[in-house]
Amino acid sequence: MADTHLSLANPKPMDIFGSHWLNHASRMLVQCEKLIQSDDLLLIPGDISWAMKRKDAEVDLKFLATFPGIKVLCKGNHDYWWDSDRPLRFDGLNDTPYVLPGNLLGIAGTRGWIPISPSMSSDEKDSTQHIITREMARLAKRLDSIKMCESKIVMLHYPPIEEFKRILIDNGVSTILYGHLHIGGNEQVLPETWNGMKSLCVASDRINFTPRLVQTIRDSEN
Repeated sequence: MADTHLSLANPKPMDIFGSHWLNHASRMLVQCEKLIQSDDLLLIPGDISWAMKRKDAEVDLKFLATFPGIKVLCKGNHDYWWDSDRPLRFDGLNDTPYVLPGNLLGIAGTRGWIPISPSMSSDEKDSTQHIITREMARLAKRLDSIKMCESKIVMLHYPPIEEFKRILIDNGVSTILYGHLHIGGNEQVLPETWNGMKSLCVASDRINFTPRLVQTIRDSEN
């Protein structure tokens, strides 16, 4: 479930983006408490908090830490409070790479970025390519850390773009989770099969603020 868009320290009313956002934080908690067990993974691909600084985000992080399950997060484009490429380091929350015991499942994540567009200026294209190259390197590094896992999930905040395809396929990724694309926006979600991989948009408003079941992992002893 991506795009939690919390703002408990300095409240930002999300219903300015539509009435469906009214009381979304409490609704997410209620739905998670209904559906998630303590040993389930709750994957949150970015846009976690509107805070600009870490000290303001910590109220939101503390709230997320109360959600059931094992929480694994990656950064979104609005997560200015999260210093780039630094570990999250917050009690009750995890970032990537994350590996389940027994190497049953590995999670790798990074923010991702937008594709280069013909309408961009030369400088914009250069800047965009620089960010894409950096994000690809971060993803490759995290995927290398989960290469021993039986199953691999990648979290991106932005939808995957063609530049990421080779890294994802070559590393045997089965599922890509992304957010960012909200109801009412101009962009269309990708098909749920993208280049042979499961590709799911889990922006919270698109899934009615209810976590979506992605995969069931069975212990090898069961």
